[in-house]
Amino acid sequence: MGHFGFRYASLLAVVMTLFITFVACGSQLYQVSLHGDSGSRQSATQGTSGGKGGSLMGSGPEGNADPKSANFGLHAPGGWHSLPIHYRVDYSMPSQQIAQIQKAMHTWEVATGKTLFAFDGLHQGVTGNSFNDLYTSLDDGTNGFYSDENWVKTGKPSVVLATTIWDNDTADPSKILTADIRYNDAFYVFGDALVIKPLGSKEVVDLQTVATHELGHFLGLIHIDAKVDSQSIMVASLYIGQGLTTRALSAGDISRIQKIYGCSGSACNIEQTQTLIEKMVHEAPPATAGAIAESSTSNKAATK
Repeated sequence: MGHFGFRYASLLAVVMTLFITFVACGSQLYQVSLHGDSGSRQSATQGTSGGKGGSLMGSGPEGNADPKSANFGLHAPGGWHSLPIHYRVDYSMPSQQIAQIQKAMHTWEVATGKTLFAFDGLHQGVTGNSFNDLYTSLDDGTNGFYSDENWVKTGKPSVVLATTIWDNDTADPSKILTADIRYNDAFYVFGDALVIKPLGSKEVVDLQTVATHELGHFLGLIHIDAKVDSQSIMVASLYIGQGLTTRALSAGDISRIQKIYGCSGSACNIEQTQTLIEKMVHEAPPATAGAIAESSTSNKAATK
């Protein structure tokens, strides 16, 4: 065996050792599809593919998927009917999970330089199990984030990690009137993938990663083809498992969300904002989402 062959064999041995160690530790790596993870109630009742027949992360192909369009990547070009978006969280969610969801919210706030969310506290006595099906949660007058232990009644396949649903404003269908995000607690373990471990047959899913993706739908974005923007958080696939996270936004994500909500201050510098978010996503979360003061301070610090 020549020198090159010896080096190749040695490298292969190292790779195989790492692979065996990875499997022996019980960690598994899966790439899951996110198609079908979201959709409006109107689309479901009209029988479009963005509704009940879903995919892994819950949002459907509603919206503009033409890269040449001014509204490319948007399902609600008008955004929410009013800001900030008031929301409540499933009262059974651990504080660590709430913090990860709020950090994902903070990421989108930093992307716009604006306050997008207002936390109204826990939804006392209400979980995903409180609703008879997927869409009745939209009728409770609350924009909610819920854990579902009984995922079957949502009508979504067990492989779907989470689903975002919404009602459009009937007076202006380009705007969102109300929305919920439901998490598949029956088949997955949600939390910080850098910390938590699988639980029986339930694989680890990084909640901040999934929440950032689902909040993109919640705010008005659709899935993005990886061939167009491979770094987008809105690409319809995700690696799940211990130690696997994808929490940042691409420049395209920032540009598209700013098409809907505009931008303020230094957030309008997309390259700088993307760099800030890259640094921020692994830091401790803010005390509450909707506190844009923290993101504004961070933006100012980045310009110094």
